[in-house]
Amino acid sequence: KMSTFLQVVVLVLFYLTLTTIVPSKCLCFSPQISNPTRSSSKCSTSRRYSGGWFERLFPTAAPDVVETSSPSVDARQIQFPEQYPATYELSNVSIPSDGREARMIRPLLKQTQLQDRKLQVAYNAQQHGWDARSFHRRVDGKGASIVVATGKTTTDGRSIVVGGYNPKGWSSLGGARPSVAAFLFYSNSKNPTGLVFQKMRKVGGGGLACAKDDFDFGIAFGPDALLFPLQPGKERVATSKLGNYYERGPEQLSSLFGNNGGELRLESLKVLVGVYKDNEEIPYSGAVLDMTSG
Repeated sequence: KMSTFLQVVVLVLFYLTLTTIVPSKCLCFSPQISNPTRSSSKCSTSRRYSGGWFERLFPTAAPDVVETSSPSVDARQIQFPEQYPATYELSNVSIPSDGREARMIRPLLKQTQLQDRKLQVAYNAQQHGWDARSFHRRVDGKGASIVVATGKTTTDGRSIVVGGYNPKGWSSLGGARPSVAAFLFYSNSKNPTGLVFQKMRKVGGGGLACAKDDFDFGIAFGPDALLFPLQPGKERVATSKLGNYYERGPEQLSSLFGNNGGELRLESLKVLVGVYKDNEEIPYSGAVLDMTSG
């Protein structure tokens, strides 16, 4: 009798194990279709809760439905665009109140927190001073910023436009401000409708995207990718070396100023930031966590 009882128990457990391993299918009925069909909408995102063999043998209260779907990468990129590298696609957003500089760089801001936001010039070196402290007094705590500079290369005297996007802004708290969404840009040609820009993504993760956030130093995209030190004696000088922290782009440039090296003698330097309401929180207006730059 004992052996018969054990055989029955083993058979029951074996059956319960099989019914747990074989996934249950969800059949949905459409009022327009006479035969049951497997739905690719609601049923594909959820399934009936079944539990394991122990739960089947000793059932307890369980949720009717367990969600198995997760947001797609595309949806997440839309919701959190700056958790991903910058896109090369251009934005077609147009804001009537944009000034000349904002209209020029607006197409570069696709999938950034400034894409649909009104912009204003927070710092203009010609107006506010060619020094680091004047720069920080004007931009600290303003959040994501985009830098636009014009000048002539020291090697061949070409007039170019260069700049970069810093998603974390500045705060003069020292250290670096990382972001994988940071990018540089330069004008590689000109057509009848205006300048044509080329983006350069951050490489090697987000670390040192903004390499220095010191009150007595200007702008540093990476330790060497694009620097506007704003230091005495070299207030109007910019330097660039690509490859270590920002990509070299399709032309495989060693510098934003071209493959001949040299410096950029600055004619203008401006920083644009978003316009926020008085009671609106500005993202990254204070300290940021940096666990990537070492």
